[in-house]
Amino acid sequence: MKSAFGDMQSREMPHVGDAAVNSSELSGEPQEDPLRRFTPTPCTAALPVMGRTVRLETNSLRVLRQCVELFSRYPGSPKGQPSFTWRIVSQSDVHMSSPWPKRSVFSDCGLRFAEFGQRNFLAVDIQARLAIAFLSEGLVKDEPGFTSPFIDTLFYMTASSLGLVPFAAACVALGTKGLLVLGHPNQGKTTASYLAAQGGLTYYADQAVFLEIGSSGLQAWGDFVPAAFRPETLHFLPELASLTRPFSYCDFNFYYLSKPKLDSEQTNVVAPICCVVLERECASVPRLVPLAEADLSTWLAASIAFKDDGQFDEQRLRILEALARLPAYHLAYGSDPATAAPFFHRLLTAHDGRDATKDAKQA
Repeated sequence: MKSAFGDMQSREMPHVGDAAVNSSELSGEPQEDPLRRFTPTPCTAALPVMGRTVRLETNSLRVLRQCVELFSRYPGSPKGQPSFTWRIVSQSDVHMSSPWPKRSVFSDCGLRFAEFGQRNFLAVDIQARLAIAFLSEGLVKDEPGFTSPFIDTLFYMTASSLGLVPFAAACVALGTKGLLVLGHPNQGKTTASYLAAQGGLTYYADQAVFLEIGSSGLQAWGDFVPAAFRPETLHFLPELASLTRPFSYCDFNFYYLSKPKLDSEQTNVVAPICCVVLERECASVPRLVPLAEADLSTWLAASIAFKDDGQFDEQRLRILEALARLPAYHLAYGSDPATAAPFFHRLLTAHDGRDATKDAKQA
């Protein structure tokens, strides 16, 4: 397939240093560039991204700083060679700020596109291994929104071509062993994971993990987005009011807690050893039982966070097969996620399903 950005690339002019130069500039003729194809992007960085490297090119020091900070927790490619290029242009003449416009997305034949209003968008060409984004300077300044929904959308659309499978789950870890926490929205995944981290585990991921088959088997990378708490969580954990910042997107309201404020030691990658599906407000006494194989398959298939096109079917199926071999449980409990959190440590330390269920009955 011809690159969707082929024409753009062929029209780019040679670079002198870091500044783009074209013939109209040299001749003194006025330059018309309504599509901003000649916008210089002199600020560059090699971003370490989950064992890979992504080249960032931008015209904004703020974009550069925020992206470098977001991905500083990860290692890069051992060879240092970029696997993808992100070109992000900050538009000072587009006057828009938070709240963020509703996102519209499109994906087909190796091309992904996301739009935030009429003047903010990103496009990803898998074959060219290139993403181009244009974003209002006002939205760039909104750091929580810049992280999510903007950069995380860009990353989801890039992940499969990096060999990663996005999987919708929270994750806590004990050393290098990880527990994947699944469930429908508002089942207490974030809050229970946060409380488990207060009890000694590592808070590793909030919304998603990115899975791959490494040399030692299935491994998971934690996401980079802030932990997102619903407003009602502050009734359980009032201390979050001083630690978080409110954020609104469309009809959703959250309180964002940045990863550094979680104050937990981050490991580069963890090996998932079991899964648990939370179901809230359906048992007065917490009840942990093994998850039936058919139910597990349904949950796993539904938890693929970004269903990419057919060219990535094989790596997606390999991940689902590896997940299906993990011990999996269903945890029913009441309204307070604090009653669910202690089970996370028991599941991580259990040797097999029988031990985990026995510990649950003794709780």
